[in-house]
Amino acid sequence: MILISKDNPQKLQKNGMPLNLLLVVPFVVQIFAAVGITGYISLRNGQQSVNELVGKLRENSTKQISHYLSDYFSAPHQINQINQEAIASGLLDLQDFDRMGRLFWLQMQIFNVGYINFANPEREFIGSERLDDRQLVLHEIRKKTPSKFFDRILNEHGDLKLMQTDYILNERGDRKFQRENDVTWDTREEGWYAEAVKRGKPIWTKIYQWGDKPVLSISLSYPIYDKKNNLAGVLGVDLILSQINSFLRSIPMSPSSRTFVLERNGLIVSSSSNNPFFEVVDDKVKRINALQSSDPIIRAGTEFLQKKFNGLTGIDKSYQLEFFLEDTSSVQFLQVTPWRDNYGLDWLVVVVVPESDFMAQINANTRTTILLSLAALAIAILVGMITSSWLSRPIQRLSKAAAAIADGELETRVNIQGIKELEILSTSFNRMASELQESFNNLEVKVANRTFEMQKAKEQSEFLANMSHELRTPLNAILGFTQIMNRDRSLNKSQLENLSIIERSGEHLLSLINDILDMAKIESGRIALHETDFDLQESLYLVAEMFQMRAETKRLYLKFEQSEDLPQYIRTDEKKLRQVLINLISNSLKFTQTGGITVVVKLDNSGIDDASSNTKQVNIRFLVTDTGVGIADEEAANVFDPFIQTESGRKFEQGTGLGLAISRKFVQLMGGDITFNSEVGIGTIFEFNIRAELSESAKVIATRPIRPVIGLAPNQKTYRILVVDDRRENRQILIKLLAPIGFEVKEADNGQVAVKIWEQWQPHLIWMDMRMPIMNGYEATTQIRSHLKGQATTIIALTASTLEEERAIVLSTGCDDFVRKPFLEDIIFEKLSQYLGVQFIYEAIAPSLPETTKSVDKFTAQSLLVMPKEWLEKLHRAASQLDGNAIAQLLTQVPEEHFLIAKEIEDHANNFDFDRIIALVKEACSL
Repeated sequence: MILISKDNPQKLQKNGMPLNLLLVVPFVVQIFAAVGITGYISLRNGQQSVNELVGKLRENSTKQISHYLSDYFSAPHQINQINQEAIASGLLDLQDFDRMGRLFWLQMQIFNVGYINFANPEREFIGSERLDDRQLVLHEIRKKTPSKFFDRILNEHGDLKLMQTDYILNERGDRKFQRENDVTWDTREEGWYAEAVKRGKPIWTKIYQWGDKPVLSISLSYPIYDKKNNLAGVLGVDLILSQINSFLRSIPMSPSSRTFVLERNGLIVSSSSNNPFFEVVDDKVKRINALQSSDPIIRAGTEFLQKKFNGLTGIDKSYQLEFFLEDTSSVQFLQVTPWRDNYGLDWLVVVVVPESDFMAQINANTRTTILLSLAALAIAILVGMITSSWLSRPIQRLSKAAAAIADGELETRVNIQGIKELEILSTSFNRMASELQESFNNLEVKVANRTFEMQKAKEQSEFLANMSHELRTPLNAILGFTQIMNRDRSLNKSQLENLSIIERSGEHLLSLINDILDMAKIESGRIALHETDFDLQESLYLVAEMFQMRAETKRLYLKFEQSEDLPQYIRTDEKKLRQVLINLISNSLKFTQTGGITVVVKLDNSGIDDASSNTKQVNIRFLVTDTGVGIADEEAANVFDPFIQTESGRKFEQGTGLGLAISRKFVQLMGGDITFNSEVGIGTIFEFNIRAELSESAKVIATRPIRPVIGLAPNQKTYRILVVDDRRENRQILIKLLAPIGFEVKEADNGQVAVKIWEQWQPHLIWMDMRMPIMNGYEATTQIRSHLKGQATTIIALTASTLEEERAIVLSTGCDDFVRKPFLEDIIFEKLSQYLGVQFIYEAIAPSLPETTKSVDKFTAQSLLVMPKEWLEKLHRAASQLDGNAIAQLLTQVPEEHFLIAKEIEDHANNFDFDRIIALVKEACSL
């Protein structure tokens, strides 16, 4: 008997029949399980054997192909090296074409290559070719010798005319004249010659058509230079790639297997398939990409590799893989292996073996196993139906009750009698329903509370964003006009000090706003790392330079110490790392009255495992030690809480209490943590570590010292700049900054006016505010970009927003770049130089280095002695000719460790002080 009620269930008498007595036919399950397991094991063993066999087959085939390619492509290297050494030792005269031709013939007898040739800068050429019938011929191009003055034949350049003579070579290498033709083409313009001369080293050419034949070939070229490093000619050896096809077809494989060789761009080099991998159109060979191959296995295998590795360029080691070929509805076993040489070849060897070639007998056994399993299943189903017919009705009632609860009828209860296990289940079900109803009620309360909290957080974020915009906009005017006034050389010391106070106050207010916004981003989970490659040691130097003057003002020492094994170039979030150091050092300076601060940076890879070490990960530890007032024990637990200040902080009445909270989050984002140890009256040690990746100097964008711009370099066009902003003071900042320098500047107070000015005036660059009345910057940018001529105008957005999402939105509308308000004048000049190529005249600033672990002597003529004498002579000549471009080119040769030499010379050149450069070079040469 089964009862479903919405009332609480009464106590049930559990006198039903045990469920296990109903399972009277367990042998049915045993039979089915035994047959199924046996079949499964048999199938798995067969598949495992096939996988092992196919794996060995793929591995062996790949090794054979790789060895063949290495041997086949080593012959050109050997030939060119032999000929190059013979030329270098004087055994082979480059003007003796008869002897050179016989040497080429002899090498063609020994090596299986298609062509050996040589050409000199005078367009003369000699080469030995192997024809399709294995016959060797010799092609020679020489200048035609005139018999008398009036017989002199001149070409278009006025030189002796070139004549090509072709010979057939017999088995002794003797020449037999075949034909003679005038030469109308230039060997120096052919790829095998021109590329070798351009690169100045041995190279492989691109795969090309063999003459006018439907054959593919490739050439290895060696440039030859005389003792004065002048080009004497180019040696070349050509290989016919069709021989690789023959080898691939000769490898013993299964009937449907495919082996092929690909370039990284997908073009087929060679294939065991009979399907062509190039086509002839108008007597020209057009290579076929493997993705368009008529062979389904090659095409599908390449498509699989493209999707698997997101292109073929990412395959850096050998892989054994599987994919499904829809054309044959079968699994294909694939192995791809990179093959490279030292001269530029970078190919992929691919072996594909269909599973069906090996699985015929195994599939037959599998079918038998499946039939037996189906028979056992039929028996099991029949018995199950008989048993389930007796059990189904109470279970269905229980299911309906569960569905009712799922529909929201949480007061539903169920009462089952007759089967002991189901009685227990019904009791548990009712208990669960009661608990679920109670939990649901609690959940509704929690959801309502959470919704309220999320709405409150959203309103808080919107409020902070709007407040940020409203505060940063006037700050832009304050800091902008301060920078402009600082450029006025007529200001006295008192006025400059007042400006400095205004600037520091504005920057302090901006720092407070940024701290509050960073904290808001952290609380909302929207903070993220922005990793870049940078010079760690230079970054530490800049931080030290930032605080050195402040420390000296308080009569404190500031020391930076770093371990010898500290890497110079790393990859992590430089801005966040610098912010953490600035926060910690700033706090130490604030609370230290005597003594000083020591910053220690060292490499600590004790926590790096082997897997991480393979990815060049390093662990860098930072210690900031001060002799300040210290932190009391009772305040230690709250040091990293936001908006919490220690007793010392409250006494000094400085800061927001956010610095350490933000620093801790930044450090955790960079894979580390921050701790501290402090004694009141003794000092404090803050210690943190970060995870970073090693980088290379080539990836690091070098930073240059900021120097005031005093004008435009001469001989430049007049640049037109449009400033668009609804606030007059913001427009005036840029106008007063750019107009005195030499730019033509116009202004607009909304996007509509900006579009009209753009149509009439065609400015080179637009500074575009994004939030304006009438028409905002987004709409104005979209309208300008909709015109064809609008693509030539650079548009840089100006915004007070600090959200990273804003950058993506701005760039998607068509802006070329993004600058936040308030901005520094060097950022404005940097963008103008970046996008318009503007060259400026800078005010020379003598470098002043802080007292850190690095020290630099004063720049004198003695400093130039580190450079070669030849370099100094070139510098003297360039300075005498007032050639700034030549000087800039020479400065690229200065080693990185002597960067100050390049900086000093560059400063003199930028200020047209060439006489000083000449004097320094003369003095250095006389030492």
